[in-house]
Amino acid sequence: MRLRHDDGTLVHLAYNAGVHPAEDLENLIAHLTRYAVPVRKRLGVERMGVGLWLSPAVADHLTADRIELVRLRRSLEERGLEVVSLNGTGGRNQDVPGPDWAKPERYRYTMALAKILAFLLPDDVRFGSISTIPIGWRRDWPADLHAIATRRLERLARELRGIYSVTGKTIRVGFEPWPGCVLETTEQALERVGGIDSEHLGVCLDACHLAGGAEEPGEALRGLAAAGAPVVKLGHVHNHGAGTLNTGAVLHDTLAAMLSGAVSGSAHIEVETHNLAVPGRAKGPGALVSLLAQELDWARTSLTGLGLQLAA
Repeated sequence: MRLRHDDGTLVHLAYNAGVHPAEDLENLIAHLTRYAVPVRKRLGVERMGVGLWLSPAVADHLTADRIELVRLRRSLEERGLEVVSLNGTGGRNQDVPGPDWAKPERYRYTMALAKILAFLLPDDVRFGSISTIPIGWRRDWPADLHAIATRRLERLARELRGIYSVTGKTIRVGFEPWPGCVLETTEQALERVGGIDSEHLGVCLDACHLAGGAEEPGEALRGLAAAGAPVVKLGHVHNHGAGTLNTGAVLHDTLAAMLSGAVSGSAHIEVETHNLAVPGRAKGPGALVSLLAQELDWARTSLTGLGLQLAA
């Protein structure tokens, strides 16, 4: 769904479609038909965003066969769905992070996603986002690997600038800080990736990570705003029940940080659905559709409550 901030920024709200992962294009389209379309209808909107997780095999398939890529885009359009963001963790499933940024496989996979996303973006959307891992695990990260990873990120930034020069689409890659990794905090993320290319490389924030106190939310967000670094995507937003984390409490400040970065124009917010997978699947497709619709409706209500307006 699209919403408009009063400063003109277009805010894209989607759900993480990794809740029903697919290892091939046929199943991906089938899952969109079975789940995403009923969710869209339940919400009463003509167009709805989905954040796709594409396995490395599917990504390779789509970059190797343009006809299949066209097929996926048409399938999305026919179903009233749009994609502005991809989950780029890149393992055999979205719960496994896959290779780190010192390995060539990570670069190749991310570039494949960037090319796919540039093609899938709606004609009137200029910005796409890809979330990725926080470089690698800190315990396995000697200095020489840092140098290798930095060169890969520099190459990634050059190639993303190349995509923009050809397509007019800006694809941003967001690194999500996480405890135990090379990038544990937003400050570390800014130091490592923000100085390479603040237009194409930035930070992917996890609302649960902030709400859980791993970082002090206000300080982290003020640091991002002061550095002029783009918050590429806000993820893991969902309506926790009483007695658990309240991601809504950090939504307002995080949104403000997203709208004050160096690159303006759009903001991406993705509702996390991983916690819905087990209860939803256990009760069948209809139950999962209901849960997804409830989460998206909560996020939509939260954003309109902050003053955003629904956009066509």
